Amino acid sequence: MNAIKNLIEKLCDLVMHGRFSDETEVITNAVSEVMPVVATEELPEKHPTMMQEVSGVNNAGNVVPLAATDTPLQKATRAMMAMEQFLGEQYDLRFNKLTSETEFRKRNLSGACFQPVGQRELNSFCIEARKQGIDCWDRDVSRYVFSDSIPEYHPFRLYMDELPDWDGTDRINSLARRVSSVPLWVKCFHRWLLGMAAQWLETDRLHANSVSPVLVSRTQGKQKSTFCKLLLPRELQRYYTDSYDLSAQSAAECKLTEFGLINMDEFDKFTPRKMALLKNLMQVVNPCVRKAHQKNYRPLPRVASFIATSNQKELLTDPTGSRRFLCVEIENKIDCSPLDYRQLYAQLKAELLAGERYWFTSEEEAEIMAANESYYKHPVEEDVFRSCFRPAEYGEKALMLSAAEIFQRLKKHNPAAMRSVSAGNFGKFLSSLGIERKHTESGNYYRVVALV
Repeated sequence: MNAIKNLIEKLCDLVMHGRFSDETEVITNAVSEVMPVVATEELPEKHPTMMQEVSGVNNAGNVVPLAATDTPLQKATRAMMAMEQFLGEQYDLRFNKLTSETEFRKRNLSGACFQPVGQRELNSFCIEARKQGIDCWDRDVSRYVFSDSIPEYHPFRLYMDELPDWDGTDRINSLARRVSSVPLWVKCFHRWLLGMAAQWLETDRLHANSVSPVLVSRTQGKQKSTFCKLLLPRELQRYYTDSYDLSAQSAAECKLTEFGLINMDEFDKFTPRKMALLKNLMQVVNPCVRKAHQKNYRPLPRVASFIATSNQKELLTDPTGSRRFLCVEIENKIDCSPLDYRQLYAQLKAELLAGERYWFTSEEEAEIMAANESYYKHPVEEDVFRSCFRPAEYGEKALMLSAAEIFQRLKKHNPAAMRSVSAGNFGKFLSSLGIERKHTESGNYYRVVALV
C-alpha cells in the first residue's frame, strides 16, 4: 500500500502549493507509476472483529456467521431458521383456535399467562432478534408468528385435558344449592352443567346445549350476575360475556363459537320477536360465521352455553318454548365464595366419561314447563279472552266459534285492549291456551263457553 501512500502525498503537495491546475501531467505520470504496483500488491485480510452477516446463534449462545459462498436464497433461509430458533428459545408461542390469535409468554415461566401477539410485540421480537445479530425484519417475524408453524390449541379442551382425577366428592349439587334448594332446580342445574362441559369437549356434534338457567329476583343485590361469572375458572374468564345483542344476528352467531358462557343479563327486556330468534340460536350446533379478515363463511363448532338473569318474574311469552328455560326464583343472597374449579370440572369430566346423560329427557322438559307456569308474561288478549270465555270441558255443552268470531267478540268487549292485537295469528294464540280445536270443511272451530 506504499505506492498509494506516495500518490496521495504528491497530490496533497500539489494542492497545498496551488499548482494543481498546472501540474496535470505530473498527476498523470504519478498515477501511471503507482497503478502497476497497486495491481500486484496484496490486500490485508479482514480483521476478525469486523462486522459480518450472521446466520444465527448456536446452542452455546455464540453468533454463527454465514458461509461466504451462500447464495441470497441460502442466506435468507439460514436467517429465517435462526430467527425461528431464537423465538423458540425465548418464548412459548401457540395459536388459539377459538379467537384465531397467536399468543405468547416468556419461556420457562409456566405459571405466567399467555398474552395475544400484537404489532407492539412483533416489533419487540424483531428488535431482540437483530440485537443478537440475526438478519430479519418485522415482516419476517410476522410471517412466522402467524403461520401454521405455530402449534394450535383449544382453550376449553386444554383446560379439561389438564384436570386431575376426581376425588369422588360431589361439588355440583352443593353449588346448585347456593342458588336454591328446590329439587327440580338442583337436578336440572347438574344436568345443564354436564351439557356445558360436553359442549366444550365436543362430545356431541349433532345437538347443542339448548337449555338456559334463568335466575330471577325482583330485588337487586342477590348476586345473580356474580354467580354466573363465578362458574368459569380464571383461565377461562376471557370467554365469559354478559353482552349479547340479538339485533345483529351475525354477531350473535359468531359469539356462539368464541365464548364458553353467555349471560343474557336483564333477560326480561327481550321482545317476543327477539325471543323467537334466541330459541333458534340456542339450538344451533355449527353456526356458519365469517371471522375477521376472512372472505368466506364457514361452519364452526358451537362452544357457548347460555345462562340468564332477570329482575322481573313475568318474562316468558311462548308456553310451547318454555322448556328451553330453567327458571328459578332467588330468595336469599347467593353465596359467591371461591370454588374448587379443578375438582368441580374433574367431577363433570368423570361423569361424562362414565356415560352420564347430559341432555334433558321429554319428562324433564315437561317438569320444567310445569314449573315455569308462574313465570309467564300473559298477553293482554289473554286477559280479555278469560273475561269473556273459558275452555270447554269434556262433554260440556259449548259454543263452536272460529278464531275470527272470537276475535270480533273480544274486540267489541274491550276495543282499547285489542287495538294492537293482530287477527292473523289469533288462531295460534287460542291453541297456545289449550283450547280444543275441531277441523271442519268450513275451517277450524274452537270449543268455548261464554262468560258474558
